[in-house]
Amino acid sequence: MRLVFAAATDVGRMRKNNEDSYLSSQPVAAVADGMGGHSAGEVASAIAIEELAALGSRGPWENETAATDDLKQAILRANRRIRETAAGDRKLNGMGTTLVALLEDGDMVHVANVGDSRGYLLRQGELSQVTVDHSLVQELVDDGRLSPEDAERHPQRSVITRALGIDREVEFDLFTYKLQVGDRLLLCSDGLSDVVEPAQIRNVLLRVRNSHQAARKLVTVANEQGGPDNITVIVVDAVDEATAQAMEEGGDTTGDLAVGSATGALPVVDGDGAEGRSGRAARAKDRSVARHRRLQRFLVAGIVVLVVAALLVAGRSFLFSRYWVGFDGDTVAVFQGVPGDVAGIQFSRLVERTPVTRAEVPAGYAARLEDGVLADNLADARSIALCAPLVFSPDGCTGTPAASTTTPTTAAATTTTKAQGG
Repeated sequence: MRLVFAAATDVGRMRKNNEDSYLSSQPVAAVADGMGGHSAGEVASAIAIEELAALGSRGPWENETAATDDLKQAILRANRRIRETAAGDRKLNGMGTTLVALLEDGDMVHVANVGDSRGYLLRQGELSQVTVDHSLVQELVDDGRLSPEDAERHPQRSVITRALGIDREVEFDLFTYKLQVGDRLLLCSDGLSDVVEPAQIRNVLLRVRNSHQAARKLVTVANEQGGPDNITVIVVDAVDEATAQAMEEGGDTTGDLAVGSATGALPVVDGDGAEGRSGRAARAKDRSVARHRRLQRFLVAGIVVLVVAALLVAGRSFLFSRYWVGFDGDTVAVFQGVPGDVAGIQFSRLVERTPVTRAEVPAGYAARLEDGVLADNLADARSIALCAPLVFSPDGCTGTPAASTTTPTTAAATTTTKAQGG
């Protein structure tokens, strides 16, 4: 039996830096999710990966105890180095990292974890989590105060209780599993597990048989769910010797030794084999998809602008098909549009002033003109304006009074008489 390693990482859609680091080079696979802000998280995760990378020259091991001891010592050295580095640089104070690591040991794997970076095992179509989160919500689940289903949606699910570099003595879990041909292991940061449901992870691992494509697909799914954090995944396939030989001949078994964007990071290996070619093809496809999405957004934005503009034009045409009568200073005037304003914006314009003054208008009717009196059309508006002095007279206003017969003195006398008689 042989193990085939494949890895993928991405900064996500809401972060500027990738504080994740990973190692995918037999016999070690590991994911470290740094924390501490600025570049500190990147430094912490890179230190953890560098210590684990040293295990590559240690095997094969005589027995299980020797292998697990080497893994334990690498983790302890990483914890010590992170603390010492932070103590020597104030900018790195408080940095730390989670870790999930796998050490290949024949047909067995030793899995260690600290924090909430996870390990999963897909066996015979069933996905199970093989690590236990060191987090606040997991402690609530263990105490029976929170259900596993509620824990997946808890707002404090990212609050971890253990990490490398925080305490002098670090506690971590260590498990040993005997693998079977056909098993598929997944190591990941919480950038995947926090946003992608286990059922979705299982579907990808079942449907995408190529390990490199499966790793990239999981990153894509996490980004489609919003990508709020850095995303790193490693897919490890247990295959028989014949399959491994065929993959070697096809150039599809290259391991990856890489980290995120930490200062002093280990180099990213992208060979000229199938891994390199498929990686370049995937990146070209991603760029094409990105261009397509930008074009879609541009077209949608253009359509929205056109619709809004059409609505504005239609609305403006409707508004200015209306007329009303009111005061323009001390003169009764005809306006086009509607009276009033919205947020200081007026939706009318002056059409014409009439000879009728404010003094000629009965006090009761002047209040209505202040608010604006709507008219059916321009002719109706002119009639309403010119009839304003006579609106309360016994005979009303049956026609358009001549401007020459409507003097300020007569209008004032008429208004006074009606006020006394009312």
